[in-house]
Order: sequence, then structure tokens, then C-alpha cells
Amino acid sequence: MDTLHKILSCSFLRLGIVCAAVFALLLAEVAAQCNQSIDLKEISQKKVRKYILRKNIDKMQDFSSIHPSFKKNEKETGLKVNEKIFYLRSRLASVWNGYREANPAEAFNSRSFRLEMMIMKKSNDVYYKNAMSLPVIDTGQLYFFDIRLMKGLVNVPMAFEVINIDDTKKVLEVSYIEGNKAQGKQQVQFFDNGDGRTMVVHKSFFKSHSWLRDTFLYPYFHRRLVRDYHRTMEKLVKEKSNSLISLAE
Repeated sequence: MDTLHKILSCSFLRLGIVCAAVFALLLAEVAAQCNQSIDLKEISQKKVRKYILRKNIDKMQDFSSIHPSFKKNEKETGLKVNEKIFYLRSRLASVWNGYREANPAEAFNSRSFRLEMMIMKKSNDVYYKNAMSLPVIDTGQLYFFDIRLMKGLVNVPMAFEVINIDDTKKVLEVSYIEGNKAQGKQQVQFFDNGDGRTMVVHKSFFKSHSWLRDTFLYPYFHRRLVRDYHRTMEKLVKEKSNSLISLAE
């Protein structure tokens, strides 16, 4: 009987150890799933996925720990400036409302860049480019992009936060988040040109640790990205205006 008791005790001990190990593995897997707040499978561009993994953004439960590199009302001392002016053939009110109310998945979608993911810092909600609908632009939103250079031969991940929206002065400002190669902000301001057109002044305030990037690469590629963005927005503004006219008729 003693021998049988010992055998049974060893068997139950081994079974208990195995069950404990399996239970621990299950807990670890559940914990990993709970800690992963971003579904990387929803992000198609691998450079953007790597960017998110490198910064551990996929494991964050509170995105308020992500900070812009440039804050609202912070002075632009020491930053380089790149300015571009566009004229849109629509009135100021239509243009401003069009930029403010555009679907980000459509607004940030051109041949040179594409939105991959958007995060709402205020609510910790995450949206992907293929979502049925995305919230309109607002302060505290984080945007993650795939930048396509040289006709898509080079892909660069980039992220910024919306830091200022001024409906009175008609100003939109975004800042690169901390940790990007470039620091600073982009400011877009809208003016009534007086002839039925709207003048859009797009200023970029930036700096990095590379003289070559700041002097040649950033200004060249940035002008192309900005041009594509405002071309896309002009098209969306016109489509919205035509839609409103049709509804009124």
C-alpha cells in the first residue's frame, strides 16, 4: 500500500506541475493579447509596423505617453522654415470647412503618402485606414503614415500629432512626434484672397541632426508631399461643394 501511495503521489505531483505550467502559459498568452492594443495585421506597410514596434506603441494602453516634438504656441527659434503658397478656386468658408471635415483616410491619401493608422489620445481609440468611417481632424489625434519617395522605391514611416485648430484665425497645426528624425511643426493658414479664391499658406518649421537632410532632402521631398496633399484637398473640397449644390437643387 505504501508503494502504491508513493506512485499515486508522484503521478499527481507530476500532473499538478504540468497543469500549472499549462495554466501559466495560457495566462502569459492572455496577458500578451491584453497588452497589445494595436492590431498590426491591419497595417499593410511593413516600415510603419516596424516603426510602431520599435517604439512599443503596440503595447501601450494609454497613448498620452506619446508627445509632440513641438507644442502649441512654442516659439520657432532655431528651426528652419520652408513655405509654400497655394490658391484654391473656392471661397474661404468652403475651403476651411472642407479641410476641417474631410475624412482623414481620403485627405491623407495620395501617390506620395498614405495614412495607415490614427489614434485618439483623448479616448485611446485606434482607427485603421480601412475603417468604415474616421473622426474628422481634431487636436490630440495621432496620424501614422507611409511616405512614398522616388515613386515608391523608398518607404519612410512618419507620425504627427494635431496640436492646434483655430477656427477664428483659420489655422491648422501638426507636430512630428518625439523620436522622429525631424522635429518641429507644420502650420497651414487660410486667407480670403478677395477674388473668390482662398490663399493657403503652408509653413514647415523643422530641424534634425543632419545638415544634408535639413538643407537638401527635407525641403525637396517636403514640397512634393505638401503639393500632393493640397491637390487632394482641393479635389475633396470641390466634390463636397458640388454635392451640397446638388442637395440644394
